[in-house]
Amino acid sequence: MKVCFINPSVDKYSDLKLWSTDLMKSVLGEHITTLPKLSVMVLAAVTPEKWGFRYLDEEVEDVLYDEIDAEIIAITAMTVQAPRAYQIAENMRKRGKIVVMGGIHATIATDEVLEHCNVAMIGMGENTWPALLADYEHDELKKIYDAREYKPVEQFVSPRIDIINPKYYLQFPIQATRGCPYDCDFCSISHSSGKKYRMKPIEQLVKEIKEYEKINKGLFKKGYFFVDDNLYVNREYTKELFKALKDLNITWQGQGTVNVTEDDEILKLMAESGCRNFSIGFESLSDESLKEANKPKCNKTEDYSKALKKLAVYGIIPAGTFIFGFDSDDVSCFRRTVDFALDQHIYTPFFSILTPLPGTRLYDRLESEGRIFDKDWSKYSALKCVFTPRKMSASQLQEGAYWASLAISKMEIFREHLNYFWSHGPWENNPRLKLVERLLLIGLAFKFWIKKDYRQFLLWASVQKNAADFNNIVTALMLNDMAAQLPESHDPSTARR
Repeated sequence: MKVCFINPSVDKYSDLKLWSTDLMKSVLGEHITTLPKLSVMVLAAVTPEKWGFRYLDEEVEDVLYDEIDAEIIAITAMTVQAPRAYQIAENMRKRGKIVVMGGIHATIATDEVLEHCNVAMIGMGENTWPALLADYEHDELKKIYDAREYKPVEQFVSPRIDIINPKYYLQFPIQATRGCPYDCDFCSISHSSGKKYRMKPIEQLVKEIKEYEKINKGLFKKGYFFVDDNLYVNREYTKELFKALKDLNITWQGQGTVNVTEDDEILKLMAESGCRNFSIGFESLSDESLKEANKPKCNKTEDYSKALKKLAVYGIIPAGTFIFGFDSDDVSCFRRTVDFALDQHIYTPFFSILTPLPGTRLYDRLESEGRIFDKDWSKYSALKCVFTPRKMSASQLQEGAYWASLAISKMEIFREHLNYFWSHGPWENNPRLKLVERLLLIGLAFKFWIKKDYRQFLLWASVQKNAADFNNIVTALMLNDMAAQLPESHDPSTARR
């Protein structure tokens, strides 16, 4: 008996192909993406040995329907992946396969999923997946497997690493905690991870990283990405976690709230443990918008600037997420947020459009007000406007978000940010570039000889005395190229009325 787990592609079937550009292919390779699905790796670990298991990530390989030798096709999907997931499901069912769909969308839109699939899995699958396979073996398969009907998952399952091909991925995913105690209006985490904050035994996490390190080979080791929604909820746990990571000689990225930057002991340990980038969910520069999002307790706009400066002091490059489209936002929000990101040297600010994901209070409110005008789930990527804003038009919101992303992704801006950042170093925990890294930057510069701005940027970085972190230098090229795929846009606040 065999099962094939499929992760449907977002990029291949989007009109905004951010990853599959010629530049991305030339730098990263023909088939490569950021992270494998950790949830699939976890479910592989609880799959009985008698079952053959294959992970097919459509971001890096094609779904060849007639070549898939498996009785059960399992699909995991976020809302934006649902339309492609349904196409795969229908093609598989025509070939007599049993199709199971899980993930956040199956949890929220169960009836819709069952129109396209044989089985829907609701909630976390560590308990329901083995039960589903057992029922299949006894010809007792149910239509719905609801995690709430099983004993709660209290212990973390370590991922099965052997199912992935490491050459396809830029980073490895790890998870130390699950759940988020905050209750943001726009967020669907409560459906996927719950509000209860649960912590993996640190010894277990260390063991998982050591397993990854067995396949983390080559001249440049891959870094790790903590998929945790917030790494700074239980201070003592976070403290012990960073102490344990220090001895593993890895680099990692993570995300959390502003208040982590108020704790110098934690920041020092974070830097020593290998953190090179940390993303803060700022969401908005408007106190009114934060209140609307139900995030005023953990986010204080007056703390933002200090928080960003603190990260730089410890050699951690700051990233930040911002959302446009709250009811209090007008066309001035784009310019104001871009200016803040530039002034505060946020190296990788990510600007998204407020998206009413099904199952959230935001969705319910906008739906009841008749303001959602598009339910094509493929547009629920935070890059498209699918509702009517209060203080601007939908086209102004979308164009403003595109303009903001383009405005902060110019090569001269990345150069200014790095110049500022490196002026705070060198740091013991984020060392200067090695000679081989500098030579590689020069080699890349010659590879991009016809693209003058890339060539000049790489050559400049290669000779800077305090230059640090090779990956962040190359990231600038990727982000610039991704922004270039967006439609040419203008700041709506400067448009003639």
